[in-house]
Amino acid sequence: MANVSRMTNTTGGEDEKLTARQKRKLRKEFSQLGRDSVRYNVQIGGYGVAQRRELALEWLREQEDEDDKIKRWTLYAAVIAAAISIITLLVTLGVMK
Repeated sequence: MANVSRMTNTTGGEDEKLTARQKRKLRKEFSQLGRDSVRYNVQIGGYGVAQRRELALEWLREQEDEDDKIKRWTLYAAVIAAAISIITLLVTLGVMK
């Protein structure tokens, strides 16, 4: 949890604009913390300024989208493997030639 508290300290006001470098640094820290810690920190209001909170929410959405993409491809691969197995079985049994 020490890492989470490090992320909660903000130095700017509510109108703080994040530079590209700051965004990269925050994204790297989000990756190091992991989704659960970032989600928890967002829920307790730990990022302070709106730009940091929005960046954290955007990062979480991207991570979830990536997981969904992996799950879809895994499902497609499983369906294709099952279809090939069924066709192979039917050919082996002589049902299909």
